[in-house]
Amino acid sequence: MVKIKISYPVDGTFLSSLLFEGLLYTMSKSDCKINVNSVEFGDAKFISQIYAELDDQRIKNIKVPMVGNDNINKKLFEKFGFTGLASKKTYSDLLNTLKSICEKITITRELNISAKLKKDYILVDLDDKSEGIQAAIFKAERYIGISSAEAKLISKHLTQYFSKEVTLILLLGLYSSFIATVAWQRQQRSSFFLTFSTEDIMKLLRGANREQIEIYFEIKDEAMNALRNIILKNPHNELLFTEMALNVQLQKLLREKNIDKISFTLFKVTLEGQIYKIYEQIPLTILSESPFSKVASKFFNKKSGDLINYLHWLFSSPNSIILNSLADPNNPVYSNMISAVNAMYRFVMLGDIQGWFEFIRELYNAHEKTKNEKGESEYIKIVKNIGVYV
Repeated sequence: MVKIKISYPVDGTFLSSLLFEGLLYTMSKSDCKINVNSVEFGDAKFISQIYAELDDQRIKNIKVPMVGNDNINKKLFEKFGFTGLASKKTYSDLLNTLKSICEKITITRELNISAKLKKDYILVDLDDKSEGIQAAIFKAERYIGISSAEAKLISKHLTQYFSKEVTLILLLGLYSSFIATVAWQRQQRSSFFLTFSTEDIMKLLRGANREQIEIYFEIKDEAMNALRNIILKNPHNELLFTEMALNVQLQKLLREKNIDKISFTLFKVTLEGQIYKIYEQIPLTILSESPFSKVASKFFNKKSGDLINYLHWLFSSPNSIILNSLADPNNPVYSNMISAVNAMYRFVMLGDIQGWFEFIRELYNAHEKTKNEKGESEYIKIVKNIGVYV
């Protein structure tokens, strides 16, 4: 039996979120006993079994590079006794290499996930800095979660060092929360991650069983699929689309799973030179019964469920004309689609029925700009399709 003690702060930082994301993912994939401040796994090969089952395509999609000074791709293997083994300097290849040798990895000692504050660094599950592992992506905030005026740490940047076992858990957090990487102006690359909120992390750690944690990950995977389509098409408008798509898509799933609400944090992490920075940290809360669903059920009568499915397609499918129109600011109907999305946002998030009518109006305006000699356009098709539900 392997016991993991947990006394690390759940503080909403990117690092803390990845750590607990990885821990919860581990708990969802292994037989374990969950206590208030600890979790016990029955098999020393539990982490090996999890890495063996990682999805190859999902690993391949994690296009997150390491920076020049990172040595996690070598040092992690050295600490487990695999001298001379190293991956390429991408997290995709690191995870792939770990998967290839995972049957040789065992954890037999008790882990203590706590932060030991030293002079100018922090040790996690360690007594000696020389045994620790760190990487730039885990220093995106340096450290915000632990600060002390007496220790003069309010403005000081501290590097955290992790044991090899905790590093494996962190990497599982990265794997299970990664959505997509996009590149834009000057080849700047940003990666998006979705983690559970601090509220839900604490709830799952303190009162959930494995089956409940699995359900939460099932819902989060649905959210990540929707977000991936949105971000790859419209990385500049992701907030509006994100909240709409998730509220439209996940409400039905939450009701089926008997969950009143679920909340996430969406992180946008950008690589600038040799440093990762947090550019956005967006809280997202999805309710099983929102103002939108209540209004839709009254306004659209018995077909509100079909309407929700159609709206989900409009705002998350890679084939949606709305997403495609907003992908290009030079599109002649770009401004109409921005107005349409803002209007629909008010309808979905606030239950404002006026937003619905403005959405239809902007679709018609886009139709007037793009209709062919037969008076047809993709936008009028949307209006006609929606008419079925009114």
